[in-house]
Amino acid sequence: MASPTERTELMVRQRNSTASAIMRTIVRDGPLGRKELSSVTGVSFTTITKTVTELLALGALTESAPPAPRGAGRPVTPLDVPSVRRLVLGGHLHPESTSCGAYTLRGDLVTWRSAPASGRTERERIEEAAELVDAIVTEVGTAAVTGIGMTTPWAELHHGQPPPLVADVDPDALHTGLREHLSHPVRVEPNVRAQALEHYWWGGGGNDVLTVLVGRSVGVAQMRGGDLVWDGPGAGGLVSHVVVPGSTYPCDCGQVGCVKATCTDDALLRRAVATGLLPPGSLQRDLYPDDDTEGLRRLRRARAEDLGRVIPLIMSLVAPGETTVRGKVGTPEEIDACIDMIRRRYRELVGRDAKVRFYDHRRPDYWPHASAALALDAYLASPLWHEGDRAMRELPVPIA
Repeated sequence: MASPTERTELMVRQRNSTASAIMRTIVRDGPLGRKELSSVTGVSFTTITKTVTELLALGALTESAPPAPRGAGRPVTPLDVPSVRRLVLGGHLHPESTSCGAYTLRGDLVTWRSAPASGRTERERIEEAAELVDAIVTEVGTAAVTGIGMTTPWAELHHGQPPPLVADVDPDALHTGLREHLSHPVRVEPNVRAQALEHYWWGGGGNDVLTVLVGRSVGVAQMRGGDLVWDGPGAGGLVSHVVVPGSTYPCDCGQVGCVKATCTDDALLRRAVATGLLPPGSLQRDLYPDDDTEGLRRLRRARAEDLGRVIPLIMSLVAPGETTVRGKVGTPEEIDACIDMIRRRYRELVGRDAKVRFYDHRRPDYWPHASAALALDAYLASPLWHEGDRAMRELPVPIA
């Protein structure tokens, strides 16, 4: 027989599970009434009503004025998440800047800032990120912030050209450093997982979507049934040593044709420098200059087609309902070449058409917005715990 403590813990988990189902449904599907919530979640109307009452008392939900009645019966009172009284923050360490933004639970921008990177060590970069996040917290109000998300670039280990960047901070060190400075819950994840969550919560993504992020590394993450799969340290991160069909580029792991040596910006940069298309010391951004050259276009086009050959292999293993490709692949023509190759190769592999597209969602606060989705997902997974944590931060500090 369960002890009183175990029974209490079970009740708390059940309450939080119901609260999570309610909050997640409202964020995804918009304002809903209690009966609609019961129907969508499969939770009894009585339990829904009781949990909604608790969430309303905590300020995690709001009631809107019911629309004019269209017939007999009691009008439905829509429930929604607050606008600016509950916010999520997202931060990002770029090689040249540090940025942070605050967003509503629907992903609407409240405020954001970006400052030139000044730190020259990992510790300095972490501290300047914490200072910027703290400034945003102060601006929007400590009580409004439910959590903070930060992304790590998950770039490859470097050997020679190009050198490692100061922005490539260790994720554990980043989490620890932020927690030393900030009182809010902090979630640190690879950037591709943040983008998968952003697409699901705020970008109209479906329930089964594979996200492929192309940049200094190639990473993958998958949403299935509303949850990120492949949970755990580094989960859904790099696919560095999947072999690209037809590639002859040697990898430092000893294989030939790995994604790391063939498809990443780092690999592309090494080839551009080695062939004289770019001078030594060039950065990844130099692969995409405003004043483009035919040599760089050929290099990027070949990389786009290599991606088109290897991404279908990953898709055939995880069988997603939809695949989105993100990152700075190249010009629109190079992106089209990549997507066309994916479709062609996928049909050859599995015998059916692929639902795949390039996700081009440009905004100046692109990375903070994605990072904030990490905090949103954590909040919606355990809203009652986060509300309790938020309430504790509002208590006055006793003076000794």
